[in-house]
Amino acid sequence: MSGIYPIRLSKQSDAVRILKRIGVEDAATGILLPKAFGENILLKNIKSSWANIIKQEMIACGGDAAVNRNSYSCRVDSTDVLLMGSMSALERFSVKLKRQPYCFGDLALKIESLLANRGARIYIGDMLLELPRDFVVMGILNVTDNSFSDGGKYLDYDSAMKKAGELVRDGSTVIDVGGESTRPGSRGISAAEETDRVIPVIEGIKKNFEVPVSVDSCKPEVLMEAIKAGARMANDISNGSAIAQVADIMVEYKTTALAMMNRNPDGVSGVTPDSDIEDEPVAVFLDFITGTGKMLEDSGIARERIIYDPGIGFGFSVNDTGRLLKNIYSVTAQGIPVCVGLSRKSYLGKITGLSVERRDPLTNAASLFLMEQGARIFRTHDPEGLNNVISLYKAVNGV
Repeated sequence: MSGIYPIRLSKQSDAVRILKRIGVEDAATGILLPKAFGENILLKNIKSSWANIIKQEMIACGGDAAVNRNSYSCRVDSTDVLLMGSMSALERFSVKLKRQPYCFGDLALKIESLLANRGARIYIGDMLLELPRDFVVMGILNVTDNSFSDGGKYLDYDSAMKKAGELVRDGSTVIDVGGESTRPGSRGISAAEETDRVIPVIEGIKKNFEVPVSVDSCKPEVLMEAIKAGARMANDISNGSAIAQVADIMVEYKTTALAMMNRNPDGVSGVTPDSDIEDEPVAVFLDFITGTGKMLEDSGIARERIIYDPGIGFGFSVNDTGRLLKNIYSVTAQGIPVCVGLSRKSYLGKITGLSVERRDPLTNAASLFLMEQGARIFRTHDPEGLNNVISLYKAVNGV
């Protein structure tokens, strides 16, 4: 792992865990803890010789830095570094770092960019959205026979159009049409069958409603036909690999890429492992963003048309999912557009025991928490409830 990202710590136990993972001297942990609740930035895999200079410069700027206990004597080659301080201290630090030898220049520029870049512009079709000001509510329309929440309800055209009208009425910014279930253990279907399910619905929504359409598929053949039929967002659960295969037509039709991180080795259906990973889940997500973003931009898709989904229910344990959601600010604070697909997921059921049909209030409560973390794009079965939560969030924050 390598990289740099902001991290917000709200509890002492979180700060202790980060400091222990870095390898801070036990005696120093108590000294550093009170400093860990400001504007923190985590630097991954920094040379020990650099880390010692970084710590001294941060102290000189009115902050501090946590480093591995063995980095002082360079008994380890590298260490993670947690920069701790106010915004002004971090700004002073980035300026001072530029005065150090040339090897620090790139790091100084990354920190400077991180402090300055807290917003993002994204396009969905011709619709321009400014984050974090604007919100995107993706109403879910599953034209499937076995989806975990509403399988079989909207499989025929008339019921799908009726549901689309309800989603528009309830304030959906985008309608996300899916023709294949990804519930845990679900069976796959052919590209031809999936295309037959989604194309008439996409064409019907485009004809009858003034709302952009997203197609939820991991098959390049389906994405291509859906884009030709009018879809202006491709929601791909295959780590962006299907999107990359149809990048040319996406560029031609001004289609937005929604790339979901999928850590399930089987690919299509969701999975929640029992064991936790050693690294921070948000760092894994950021690595995914870096690699996938480069792949998609290299294929011709503009950065303003790329959104990332952490893939709730696709490879993280329940505990790691909570750690990821709690630290999603580390991504949004960098001006990276994040879509959270948490609606009615089994993650919520495992925590509360609630059945699928009773999870909307819990989904909206979680969404409110994620808004505080900077998330602005949500896939939901309940756009009316989510829009009420958005109104509450805006009122409380004086927007």
